[in-house]
Amino acid sequence: MLLLVGGLLSGLLGWRLWGWWAPAVLACVVLVLQAVANQGVLAAADGTRDLIQILTMTALTSLFLFYAVYSMGRSLGLRWRKQR
Repeated sequence: MLLLVGGLLSGLLGWRLWGWWAPAVLACVVLVLQAVANQGVLAAADGTRDLIQILTMTALTSLFLFYAVYSMGRSLGLRWRKQR
Protein backbone atom coordinates (compact mmCIF):
# COMPACT_ATOMS: atom_id res chain seq x y z
CA MET A 1 0.00 0.00 0.00
CA LEU A 2 2.88 2.35 0.81
CA LEU A 3 4.45 1.79 -2.60
CA LEU A 4 1.15 2.37 -4.39
CA VAL A 5 0.41 5.65 -2.61
CA GLY A 6 4.03 6.77 -2.94
CA GLY A 7 4.03 5.93 -6.65
CA LEU A 8 0.85 7.89 -7.30
CA LEU A 9 2.14 10.84 -5.31
CA SER A 10 5.47 10.69 -7.13
CA GLY A 11 3.71 10.78 -10.51
CA LEU A 12 1.65 13.75 -9.38
CA LEU A 13 4.75 15.61 -8.22
CA GLY A 14 6.42 14.87 -11.54
CA TRP A 15 3.40 16.16 -13.43
CA ARG A 16 3.47 19.33 -11.32
CA LEU A 17 7.18 19.68 -12.30
CA TRP A 18 8.64 19.53 -8.81
CA GLY A 19 12.38 19.13 -8.41
CA TRP A 20 14.37 15.92 -8.82
CA TRP A 21 14.59 15.58 -5.03
CA ALA A 22 10.86 14.89 -4.59
CA PRO A 23 11.01 11.11 -5.28
CA ALA A 24 13.97 10.75 -2.92
CA VAL A 25 12.04 12.46 -0.13
CA LEU A 26 9.05 10.20 -0.78
CA ALA A 27 11.32 7.14 -0.65
CA CYS A 28 12.67 8.29 2.72
CA VAL A 29 9.15 8.79 4.06
CA VAL A 30 8.12 5.32 2.88
CA LEU A 31 11.26 3.86 4.44
CA VAL A 32 10.46 5.43 7.82
CA LEU A 33 6.84 4.25 7.65
CA GLN A 34 8.02 0.75 6.73
CA ALA A 35 10.41 0.73 9.69
CA VAL A 36 7.62 1.74 12.04
CA ALA A 37 5.31 -0.90 10.58
CA ASN A 38 7.91 -3.66 11.01
CA GLN A 39 8.99 -2.96 14.57
CA GLY A 40 7.62 -6.34 15.60
CA VAL A 41 10.35 -8.03 13.56
CA LEU A 42 12.86 -6.86 16.17
CA ALA A 43 11.25 -9.16 18.74
CA ALA A 44 12.61 -12.21 16.92
CA ALA A 45 15.99 -13.68 17.83
CA ASP A 46 17.69 -12.39 14.68
CA GLY A 47 15.21 -9.61 13.96
CA THR A 48 17.74 -6.83 13.40
CA ARG A 49 19.26 -8.54 10.36
CA ASP A 50 15.81 -9.29 8.96
CA LEU A 51 14.69 -5.71 9.49
CA ILE A 52 17.79 -4.37 7.72
CA GLN A 53 17.12 -6.68 4.76
CA ILE A 54 13.49 -5.60 4.58
CA LEU A 55 14.39 -1.92 4.77
CA THR A 56 17.15 -2.27 2.16
CA MET A 57 14.80 -3.92 -0.33
CA THR A 58 12.11 -1.34 0.42
CA ALA A 59 14.55 1.53 -0.14
CA LEU A 60 15.81 0.16 -3.45
CA THR A 61 12.33 -0.65 -4.71
CA SER A 62 10.97 2.72 -3.62
CA LEU A 63 13.75 4.70 -5.27
CA PHE A 64 13.46 2.78 -8.53
CA LEU A 65 9.67 2.93 -8.65
CA PHE A 66 9.32 6.54 -7.54
CA TYR A 67 11.90 7.90 -9.99
CA ALA A 68 10.37 5.89 -12.85
CA VAL A 69 6.85 7.13 -12.14
CA TYR A 70 8.14 10.65 -11.45
CA SER A 71 9.82 10.79 -14.86
CA MET A 72 6.64 9.56 -16.57
CA GLY A 73 4.59 12.18 -14.76
CA ARG A 74 7.14 14.88 -15.60
CA SER A 75 7.10 13.89 -19.26
CA LEU A 76 3.31 14.06 -19.37
CA GLY A 77 3.32 17.38 -17.51
CA LEU A 78 5.82 18.92 -19.92
CA ARG A 79 3.89 17.62 -22.94
CA TRP A 80 0.60 18.93 -21.54
CA ARG A 81 2.07 22.38 -20.87
CA LYS A 82 3.63 22.51 -24.33
CA GLN A 83 0.24 21.86 -25.99
CA ARG A 84 -1.46 24.68 -24.07
